This record gives sequence, structure tokens and C-alpha cells, in this order.
Amino acid sequence: MKNKLNQLYIYILLLGATLLAPIGTSSAAVPVGEKEFLGRWDIHVMGNTYNYVSMRHRYCWLELKIDNGTIKGRIQPGEGACIDITDIKIENGELSFKQANRNAATWKGTLKGKKLVGTVNSSIFGKEVRAFTGVRVPVWPSTMPARKPGKPINLIGKDVSGWLLQYPNIPIGWVVKDGILLNSGKDANNIYTKQKFKDFRLEVEFKVEPKSNGGIFLRGRYEISVLDSYGTKQTVHSQGALYGYTIPKVDANKPPSEWQTFDITIVANHVTVILNGITLLDKEEIPGITGDVLDANENNPGPLLLQGNHGPVQFRKLILTPLI
Repeated sequence: MKNKLNQLYIYILLLGATLLAPIGTSSAAVPVGEKEFLGRWDIHVMGNTYNYVSMRHRYCWLELKIDNGTIKGRIQPGEGACIDITDIKIENGELSFKQANRNAATWKGTLKGKKLVGTVNSSIFGKEVRAFTGVRVPVWPSTMPARKPGKPINLIGKDVSGWLLQYPNIPIGWVVKDGILLNSGKDANNIYTKQKFKDFRLEVEFKVEPKSNGGIFLRGRYEISVLDSYGTKQTVHSQGALYGYTIPKVDANKPPSEWQTFDITIVANHVTVILNGITLLDKEEIPGITGDVLDANENNPGPLLLQGNHGPVQFRKLILTPLI
């Protein structure tokens, strides 16, 4: 009799568990809310390596935050300056927004594990809809770590054999002449070092021609602007700016066609820029990657990249000292 009562008790427990279980699933789904999307993201928009304009891989940066109870954001869309986004919605676990610029891009994404995945539709891509994958930016140190200088490296050799091409199907357009590394103008490629670096100090002597510009990309991801901006209002595009993000404190430019100097230090996600002996950026936070970069792998060391396709620029000193 006791065994029969035990069997009946077990049967009732099993029946109750079956009746209480959700239909068609073993666990209740938890809806994705806006908090899961907040923060900063490094994004890779799929493409190919070879076409310079529309078909290339694009590396973007996205920030979403709550401001006065409203979700707001901005994006580095893979080129140009960082811009605001509009029409931000999070519905049924999907994020959508639009770029507030001429490209009229529409982004849609969902969370899959720790990644943000989705599609972007932009006039740059024509009728093609591109897939993208995003990961959260690194967790940087709250204070800048102490570093000591290593052995300085002269990046200007006898020729350009120490440099690689960002766009393999475009001629290099750079030469070393009388110890000066110079490009051929707007038809030149962007070039980067074979060596990769993390934290470092970079000493530069350079010359930019009238109405010309270029860029120095730290780790191949963060552009310090090189530009004929002498006597102009300082903006996020001006010479010495962290391009698209941070405005130089003062105008320290010399007239075009004169030799100028940069002293640039990057440690973790902070950068100091001294132009012609005057500090423009003082241990400024780097929010994220700038446009036209090599990749979005912010945790990794990266090369030094020189932009060559925006006009004539010359370098007669490029001394990089690793900070270790």
C-alpha cells in the first residue's frame, strides 16, 4: 500500500510540472530592452578589400545613451566626421536608426549573444543591403598606465619597402627622395607600416601644400588630421584634431608649404597632440575609431598609417618610440 501511495504522489508531481510548463518552450523568453543596446560599439560592415569607394569593408563606431529620459546616439559611419543619428527605435528586440547626413543610411540590428548584428542600407551602396557585425569597445583603464620609452624606430628608410598598401589595386604613389617621404597627390594610396604598435610617442616633421590635407592614423584606427588650416576657425577637421571628434584647443598652424612638427603620444585610449610646440590635445579620451581605418580591432596593436589620397604631403621625420 505504501509503494502505491508513493507512485501516486510522484504521478501527481509530474502532472503538475507538465501543466505548469510553458507551451512549446522549455524556458520563458526574456524580451530585449533598450538597456542591452546602450554603450559603444565597434562595427564591421561587410565588403571587399579592393574597391576604394563603394564596395570596400567599412569600419564604424556607434554610441547609444540615455539623455534626459530619451535614447540618443551618434555614429562614425566609416568616413568623414562622427554624426548624430535620428529615428532611434528599439521594438521587439530590434534596434533601428537613421544617419543624419546625405547618405540617408538606415540601420537595423539585433543582439546575438554579445554581438550586435544586422543590416545597413545606404545610398553609397546603391541597391545593395550590407550585413554588419558589432562588438562592444574595449574596457579601457580608468587611469592612464605608466609607461617607459623603448628603442626609437626611424620609419623613413631609403625607399618605401617598409610600407604596405591599404588598397592593393591602387598604385602606391609614394617615394623617398633625399630622405623625404612624399606622395604624388590625390592619386596616391594610403600606406601603413609592416610593424604594429600599441602605446607610443611619435615625433613628426611634415609639410602640407596649400589646400591639401592628409592624416596620421595611430594604430591604423585613430586619425590625427593633417590639413592646411592656417588662420581658420578650429573644427573637428582642423590640423591636429582627433578627426571627427575633438577640436584643437588653439590654432598652432604654420602657413602651408612650411615645415611643421607634431609630437603625438597615445597610451590606452588617450592621446596628446603637440603642434609646433603648442599643446592641442592633452591626454584627451579617444571615443572610438575614426573614418577610413584599417580595422576596428581596438584591443590589438596596429600600424602607423599615412593618408595619401587627399593631396601632396611630405614627411622628413617619423620617429616612433614604443612605450612599454
